[in-house]
This record gives sequence, structure tokens and C-alpha cells, in this order.
Amino acid sequence: MKPYDLVIVGGGAAGLAALKGAYDESLNIFLIERDKTLGGILKQCIHNGFGLHHYKEELTGPEYA
Repeated sequence: MKPYDLVIVGGGAAGLAALKGAYDESLNIFLIERDKTLGGILKQCIHNGFGLHHYKEELTGPEYA
């Protein structure tokens, strides 16, 4: 069995943020996600507003994820 520095449970917004931070630190990471695609609850949010600060455009939850 290969050892990991970090195991992240869930590929939603928080899990992806943790993954990004750990990747930047060159950690050996294992991500566990129950669905076929990442994004968590963002995939279900159909209202606009995501992405305004980072991408300077309005995105739906799925587009942002």
C-alpha cells in the first residue's frame, strides 16, 4: 500500500481547495469522491454570481466547478 501525506474525503469546493493547497506544497495526496464528477453542491447551484471575484464574470455553480 502506498503511503499518502494527506487523504481528502469529498471533491466539493472545500475538498478541491484543500487539494490545491496540498498540491502547491508537493504533498502526496489521495482524494476520495463518491460521485463520478467533482464539484459537490456547486453542481446543483443554478443561480448566477459564482466567479465574479476570481474570473470577473458571472458563472453558474456547475460552470464555476
